[in-house]
Amino acid sequence: MANLVCHLPSWLAPQDQLKQLQEILGSLSLQEEKSRASQHRLDQRVNSEAQRSSSLITQLQAMVAEREAKVQQLEQEIGQLSMQYRQNKGMDKGSSGTEDHSAYTKFLEDPIQTKSLASAGDHVGRLGSSRVEESNSKLLESEKKLQEERQRTVVLEQHLEKMRLEPGRTSVSQKAASRSKTGLPTSNTRHNPNGSERKDSSFTQLSNVPMESQMEELTTSAIEAMGIRTTLPTAELGLYSLVLSGALAYAGRGLLEASQDGAHRKAFRESVRPGWEYIGRKMDVADFEWVMWFTSFRNVIVFALSGHVLFAKLCTMVAPQLRSWMYAVYGALAVLGTMGPWYLLLLFGHCVSLYVASLLGQPWLCLGLGLVSLASFKLDPLISWQSGFVTGTFDLQEVLFHGGSGFTVLRCTSFALESCAHPDRRYSLADLLKYNFYLPFFFFGPIMTFDRFHAQMSQVEPVRQEGELWRIRAQAGLSVVTIIAVDIFFHFFYILTIPSDLKFANRLPDSALAGLAYSNLVYDWVKAAVLFGVVNTVARLDHLDPPQPPKCITALYVFAETHFDRGINDWLCKYVYDHIGGEHSEVIPELGATVATFAITTLWLGPCDIVYLWSFLNCFGLNFELWVQKLAEWGPLAQIEASLSEQMSRRVRALFGAMNFWAIIMYNLVSLNSLEFTELVARRLLLTGFPQTTLAVLFVTYCGVQLVKERERTMALEEDQKQDKEKLE
Repeated sequence: MANLVCHLPSWLAPQDQLKQLQEILGSLSLQEEKSRASQHRLDQRVNSEAQRSSSLITQLQAMVAEREAKVQQLEQEIGQLSMQYRQNKGMDKGSSGTEDHSAYTKFLEDPIQTKSLASAGDHVGRLGSSRVEESNSKLLESEKKLQEERQRTVVLEQHLEKMRLEPGRTSVSQKAASRSKTGLPTSNTRHNPNGSERKDSSFTQLSNVPMESQMEELTTSAIEAMGIRTTLPTAELGLYSLVLSGALAYAGRGLLEASQDGAHRKAFRESVRPGWEYIGRKMDVADFEWVMWFTSFRNVIVFALSGHVLFAKLCTMVAPQLRSWMYAVYGALAVLGTMGPWYLLLLFGHCVSLYVASLLGQPWLCLGLGLVSLASFKLDPLISWQSGFVTGTFDLQEVLFHGGSGFTVLRCTSFALESCAHPDRRYSLADLLKYNFYLPFFFFGPIMTFDRFHAQMSQVEPVRQEGELWRIRAQAGLSVVTIIAVDIFFHFFYILTIPSDLKFANRLPDSALAGLAYSNLVYDWVKAAVLFGVVNTVARLDHLDPPQPPKCITALYVFAETHFDRGINDWLCKYVYDHIGGEHSEVIPELGATVATFAITTLWLGPCDIVYLWSFLNCFGLNFELWVQKLAEWGPLAQIEASLSEQMSRRVRALFGAMNFWAIIMYNLVSLNSLEFTELVARRLLLTGFPQTTLAVLFVTYCGVQLVKERERTMALEEDQKQDKEKLE
């Protein structure tokens, strides 16, 4: 620049410098105007938030004043009823005395009048006593209402005090935001976890909601915030982590020693066999499905899924509008080559029958026919007759037969019910066949409801989100690593074989026995997660959004979230559980919904004594949770919890969650292992080991539940921050 100025005439250089200075000043003034405008918008937002908070406080003050006025009115009514009660009592006595004295001589002279007056006296006595009883009942009812109104007033005052603190917190966060580089207001998620807009929208509707509903909503939201959004001291959480890690290590050491001692037992010979040579240990092969999937049929599964991915890619490149047809044809050919032509025709017949039922537009008929079709694959003699349609014999024949037929019925039922729900869309039989014979979901699920599958498959040119391919590769790699880790684990821990030998299991220490029960449920979850992970990887390559793997058993302390197949769980919730139970807040509809849901689940699993017991226990657990929730919302108990600090409320809820966690484990051990092993675990942990073992296991579980709650709290705060960021953008 200096060289350029030197070559210019002497009278041009100052002018250029002056222009540059003017441009710099202009840009600075423009930036200043932008900053003023942003500051003005920020001030307006602060004022609007302050006005909104003040309006909320005014509404709550009006509500409190209204409640106090109602309380005074009830007190006056009680006083009037008390006076009326005393007056009625005195009038009854006085009237009866005067009437008897004035008419006494006439009664002696006229026996007819004496008889009529006696009946009239009886009528007056009955009338007086009825009035007294009515006054007593009104008095008791008014006193009860007065107590309820006082309790509601107390809760409203507590919430009013909390709302009075919100403007200060909001202004502090907004001041901090104004000093930040971005100039955007940050959200104080700890004090306002649900976001300001949701809170404001809920309070603007308070005038349209009855006071009872308002109080129940406020109490429930406050208790929910104490149970989920409350944090604990870091030192306390560190102690919980240390206790849980030590307990798991101690129980794992006991299981490792037990596996080493029992490796050469005669009872273990069938299920503990030589494993990998370079490990030099025997391997637990008690789960034949896992062994077949990843040994005998590993190459077949890889070949079939790889062919599906290859043909799908070619079809997407050449004719993307035909990719749904390609999926159906490839899936039908795979079923034909695996199970034979007669099995394919059998399933085609079930598809046609449910398609015809869907044309009638009656949901009850479609659901009933679907349950009949499902029962034909679960009950004799129809199951024996239909299993004869499979040609050839191989190890996984029974598993593939039940999986393919069962999921086919559920998919066809979903198609029929969605057709009844949307008669204007007119789905065809071809749509049903495309839906049913999608190979990755055919034999083992997970099941997608027809509306979701059809909407995603109908996209001619689907677009992947940013980073989706990386996530798919990560999911595939995680599935491979998990399979290898499980195989290595089975070389050291014989958790599937030990429960079959009750004498050997009875000699285990209490800690090892508790760890054995827990590890069996964890393995069942890992097995389902690996299966769905492999299938979902292929489905996501096909631009589908399949159901996610089940929630880890370690994070389950609520029966409402307990499921090992998220697809079947979604199917049952959509077509049975939510349809009957509604909002799941009433006891009787919830009982009917759970009974119907577990009845269908029993049919899906195959009716037998163990399945009956498992269904009953889990149905009871799900309803018992609602009963306890209703009891906790009862006035006195709700007041007790409201009087506790947020941290103490979380600790109390975690204690109940720990007991619920072991109820979930015990109820599901019945179906995963045996009733005898479940009885052994229950007797050792609850009776023989009481109180030392019982309290120790409960405390360790309590620590785990607290860590799970902390994880849920962190995820909830992250979700709130994400939503607040989206609202600001």
